Amino acid sequence: MTQPQPGQDAGRGIHRFTVGALTCAVVSDGQLDPPWDPPLREFFTPATGVPERELRAAAAREGRARPTVTCGYNCLCVETADGFAVIDTGLGRGFPGYGPHITPLVGRFAGRLAEAGLRGREPAAVLFTHLHEDHTRGAVWPGEPAFPDAAAYAHAAELAYWSATSCPAPADQRGPALRAIRALGAGLRAFEYGAEVLPNVRTVEAAGHTPGHTAFLLESRGERLLCAGDTFHDPLQLGHLAWRTPWDLDGPRSVLSRRRLLDLAAAERLPVHAYHLPFPGLGLVERHGDAFTWQPVLP
Repeated sequence: MTQPQPGQDAGRGIHRFTVGALTCAVVSDGQLDPPWDPPLREFFTPATGVPERELRAAAAREGRARPTVTCGYNCLCVETADGFAVIDTGLGRGFPGYGPHITPLVGRFAGRLAEAGLRGREPAAVLFTHLHEDHTRGAVWPGEPAFPDAAAYAHAAELAYWSATSCPAPADQRGPALRAIRALGAGLRAFEYGAEVLPNVRTVEAAGHTPGHTAFLLESRGERLLCAGDTFHDPLQLGHLAWRTPWDLDGPRSVLSRRRLLDLAAAERLPVHAYHLPFPGLGLVERHGDAFTWQPVLP
């Protein structure tokens, strides 16, 4: 992964880099900074197997004065031989779900595409790691495709799960997923794991967070990047692989996927793109015994 020149677009939530011959950019949909960064205890709860005492101790060891999550929404743009592609699209403008103080902080993806010189070009493809609202709403607000000429892609298990009348997911997750599926309509295509869905872009099994949760592996001219989606939400999870969030629909499987992908990234020195880490969400994973640490790549 080749780094950009210092200062290039970083203050505007745009981080350009290359993976071999692939021109890429992380375009931020926003970030929940202090004082609006959410508490760690909302992400890692006793109900998901994380005792609050353990959580506080882990945060203290890292020297976090504020036990919070700096939650980013890092959308990834990639130039492929089949055209410009977007991986995940953020929350879209005017998102009301996190409260009036947070609404202005997110939904910036479309505007930043224009700043990056990309908005005037229609994406050829929109790829979803999964169909949670914070990954899809930027593609479907206000109720219709934001990129009407783009092909959209999600895992077949993802489409089947959210569309099933017997879907057991909470209504606040299932409702937005169904709205995205319906808004994208015939333009939404299913893929399986291990598929080269676009040139130099291959799908990687990462199920657990949702049934069809997918990582994407970019590979060109001997360079690679693993786009990990919601495999982890905070660097603390790399040191505590069993920690789950309330949004992991299959907790045990999410833990297995996290370990497998982190094993891969550490063993092969794969640069990783993490959707929810602080902008730009790029870094390297290092193994430390049975756990891992995150080494961010900063613009």
